Formats: sequence, C-alpha cells, structure tokens
Amino acid sequence: MMLIGLLQLLFFFLGFEEPKAKPRICEPVKLETLDWDEFKWLYKQQDSTVLQDSIISYTFIRVNADGTQETKNFSELHQPWLTLLAAEIDSFQVKRDSLLTLIKSPYKLKYTSNLRDKEEQLALQKKGYSKAFVSFHNFGLAADGSITRSGKLLRRGEIFNQYGAKAKKIGLYWGGDFVGFPDPGHVQAFYNSAKLLQKYPELALEYEPFKVAYERNYFKKADIGQGDQVKDTRDLLNEMNALRENKPCACSQAIPFPSSAADLQINPNSMTVLANLKEQYIFIQRGSYGYFYPMGRWKLN
Repeated sequence: MMLIGLLQLLFFFLGFEEPKAKPRICEPVKLETLDWDEFKWLYKQQDSTVLQDSIISYTFIRVNADGTQETKNFSELHQPWLTLLAAEIDSFQVKRDSLLTLIKSPYKLKYTSNLRDKEEQLALQKKGYSKAFVSFHNFGLAADGSITRSGKLLRRGEIFNQYGAKAKKIGLYWGGDFVGFPDPGHVQAFYNSAKLLQKYPELALEYEPFKVAYERNYFKKADIGQGDQVKDTRDLLNEMNALRENKPCACSQAIPFPSSAADLQINPNSMTVLANLKEQYIFIQRGSYGYFYPMGRWKLN
C-alpha cells in the first residue's frame, strides 16, 4: 500500500495524467462498398437529442459504383433490446427485488422508477436530474429506490449507505458511488455503459446520436483538469471509438446539392438516407429537409 501511495505522489509531481479519450473524426476517403447495416449507423451518428420515434419508415438508397440503384425500406431501426438482454434483465430483477427484504424495519424500501423510455430519460437529462442521455433504465437494468421511516421519506442518512453496501454484496452497482453526481437511491446491473457495450456492442447504436454531446461534456471537464469526474464518460467514448474506428461515416462538412440528386424525394413522416458510391456523397434527411456530406471513415484524432 505504501508503494502504491508513493507511486501516486510521484505521478502527481511529475505531471503524469491518465490518458484522455480521443475525439473521433470522419476522414474523407473513397468508399468502395457500403452494406445495408451501415445505413442505420450513418443515420444515428448525426448528433441530435431529437427523438425520431414518430417516424413510420426509413428508406435507404444505395447508388452503386456502376450507377445502378438499390432501395430498402425499414419500419424501425431499433433492435429488440428486451429480447437481447432478457437474461440480464431477469438476473437484475431478482437481485433488485431481494433488496426489498434486506432493508429491515423500521425502514421500508420501495422502487419508484424501473424501466424508463427515451422521452422520459431525455426530459430528466434536460432538467438536470440526470447526466446521461442514455440510461440503464432504458434497458431495464436499473432501479431507483426510495426509503421511508414511519411513513416519512428520507433523503439521506446511514440507511442509504447500508442499502448501497447490501446492493453491492449481491452483485449490483450503487449510485451513491457515482463521482460528480451521486445518486444514493439508484442501483444498476453494470459498472458503467462501457462495460455494457463490451458485452453487448449492438447497444452502441443507441448511444451514437449523442456521441458529440458526450464528447462535449467530457472535454469540458478534462480540459480544466477535472477528468476524474468524467471517467465513465471517457470509458464510454473509448469503447464507442473502438467499435466504430475505420467504419464508414458521413463527414461533418456539408456539400452543395449534387445535380445527380435532383430527383430525390423525401417525406417528413419517413427518413431517407442516400449513399452514392459513384459520386462519393451521402444524404441524410433531417425532418422535412436534409444535408449532403462527403463519404469517409472514422479515425481517432
């Protein structure tokens, strides 16, 4: 232990710091192919906190290098996460419910929030009640507990430390340990989002719309020496970068309307993504309009 402490002091005085997350940039390159699965990533990666759940369909159009055109339509872009995570959800619920019996009289524990939809999560984030754009609640892997004594709701106290200790003893993670935004009533199934994506990389699709926002929040803290407060965000960004590095992307600088897209028709009730491999541009619809971008691949800056 003494050696570890000495090393920490040495790192401090020598100015060593933990490595930061690297920003991910779209480097313009020629794409020879683009599979249909990549279309949903291209659409999702346009940073936005605007929900698109009212959209009735998605149209993906690919113009091949020889000029031939193919179209596919999809009714939704979300994987059946509840099916994918069924075993994890069942395991979490058993552990969560066992906590109800571990908090003894005169205290009483009940859960006020379990599964939460995206609209609810973003509303809480916007009001400052949550730091996350995507929460474990969205996947059915978190719960918020309230503790009362003689009918009086408690906000703090040793009982919450006991609650956290009991939660961790049965394999859950406690929100009271969160750095920068402790949440003593919260328990969840995974240590952080990065650990979730390591086990279920498909879930990264849900985080992609908020990638730029996560980077903005992270670097705002890291650049003023408060990176220790956003380590979970750093881990999440690193995992997202690892999953998408060198994968196709729509570069950030929009280009003028190409003449070859003159016949493109869009509907505000559906979303269209057009990838032209012949002329190397991508169109991504945004509501009743859209933008054209150069093609590229993700690189770490």
